Order: sequence, then C-alpha cells, then structure tokens
Amino acid sequence: MTELESNQQIAKKSVLNKKIIALLITVIAITVVVSTAAVLTADNQSTINQTNDQNELTNDQNSPQSWKKKGTYATYAGQAEILSMSITFTARMEIVDVNQTHMQLSTDYKMSTPFGATENTTTTWVSREDMNFQPENLPLSNTFTTQITIPNLGTRTCTVYEYSSEGISAAYYVDNSIQWPVKMVMTSPSVEGQSYNMDINLVDTNIPGL
Repeated sequence: MTELESNQQIAKKSVLNKKIIALLITVIAITVVVSTAAVLTADNQSTINQTNDQNELTNDQNSPQSWKKKGTYATYAGQAEILSMSITFTARMEIVDVNQTHMQLSTDYKMSTPFGATENTTTTWVSREDMNFQPENLPLSNTFTTQITIPNLGTRTCTVYEYSSEGISAAYYVDNSIQWPVKMVMTSPSVEGQSYNMDINLVDTNIPGL
C-alpha cells in the first residue's frame, strides 16, 4: 500500500466516524431533547397563564400525581463503542414549573465524543394527565409490555413504545406504575450497512417509587 492510499483510507475513516457521530447526535437530539413529551400548542398557552395561580392545588401531597411538582428530576446516562470510539451521553430532566393541567419540563443533555462535546438545554410544557413521549416526526411503530432490570432500580414492568422513520428509531420503556421513562434505546440510520444503538438508563431521580 502506498503512502497516498494509506492517507486516503485514514481520511475516509475519519469522515465516516464523524458521519456516524453526527447521526447519533441527530437521533438523540430528536428523541430525547426536542420531543421528550407532547408540546403544548399556541392555543393552550393562554390556559397555562390562567392556571398558574393554582400551583398549590396541584402539589397536594394526597394527589396520586403528587410527585409531578416543581423540583422533581431524573438523570440518565448511556455510552456506546463505535468503531473503537467511546461515545457518552448524560441528560437531566427537571420539572421547573407546574399548573393544574400541565408542567414545564427542562431537559439538559451532553454528548461527548473524541471530536468534542455537544450540549443543549430545552424547556417545554407537557400535559400532566397525558404524557406523550412520541418524538417529533417519528410515528409509533409498535408497543408492548415487558420487564427489564436496571441497575439501582431492579426489575420494572414497562410499556415499550417504539418509534421509527427513515432508519432512525427510538424505544421508550415507560414504567407502568410511575408513568415515567426508565430507559431509552436510540438507533442511528445505517452507515455503510451498519447501524448503531445506544442504551440510555435512568441513574438518579427523586420520584418516589423509582
């Protein structure tokens, strides 16, 4: 192999590595940050403003949803080895405001790769009663119930919601008792015949029962 051919292979691999990482970042940005839950429409914004003064009612400790209050948080972590590269991901979701019908959810995430780190923060209002974890532009493709074992949590019975479109897919494992995701699996589109998965697990939370 000539030096020119060697340099060409190195350059090709570098481009491929960057492409894979870019795809993974896109998957996570779509599935975890942009659309953690259903976003309110503009028509609902007035309802939010009108009910902000009823926050204390929604924080009633006797309510079955009493954990859905300001200060509730959950942190997640995941990592994957891709072409001998270590990719790590962390995220924190926190309820920063509540009213009678909705809660405001802030999500911070950081993804670290050999090429650097990507960080972002989003804030969105979501329904307290009908928390929809469907990612934007990813239609529901399958749903089923299963049991999974997660470190520090033990075995949980979850409903799995699988979403997919154009090679991008996401699976949310939503705990049946708490109605909160305890695990997410992100899959990138195929790159030269190979797709890549990342498991993202709940690692810390102040939600009772988790």
